[in-house]
Amino acid sequence: MHFALIEEEKVIREIRLVTNAQGTQEEVLKEIENGIRELIDDSVEGIGIGVPGLVETKLGIVFNVANIPAWKNVPIKEKLESIFNIPVYIGNDANCFALGEKFCGKGKPFSNVVGLSLGTGVGAGIIVNDKLHIGNHSIAGEFGGIR
Repeated sequence: MHFALIEEEKVIREIRLVTNAQGTQEEVLKEIENGIRELIDDSVEGIGIGVPGLVETKLGIVFNVANIPAWKNVPIKEKLESIFNIPVYIGNDANCFALGEKFCGKGKPFSNVVGLSLGTGVGAGIIVNDKLHIGNHSIAGEFGGIR
């Protein structure tokens, strides 16, 4: 897992931690909590998490993560908000990448951006007219499972 403290579009500090991919939901959640605790201070206004899997963004539920088998229907937003008492935002990692490039990176001058994420699978974040397009079930751009 990669954690970063960001201020004014700049990375202030960052750390990487090894994930116990075979861990339980609670064990992996504890790893995330510990990573956040290493960086968080009173100035932090919110937490954003990009997950390589299917996510219900409004409720902050992770439906599944291919490389962490125990992560099925994890209410991560609710759990982390109760721990840290600040807003938590959850999104698919490819969508988060595309948003980052659109608003803080090389995509700034463009209204339409597609960011490809190549990792455990293949996904894409799609920005149309300066807005993230996630589709009807939050899976637009998630074509990595197509054979």
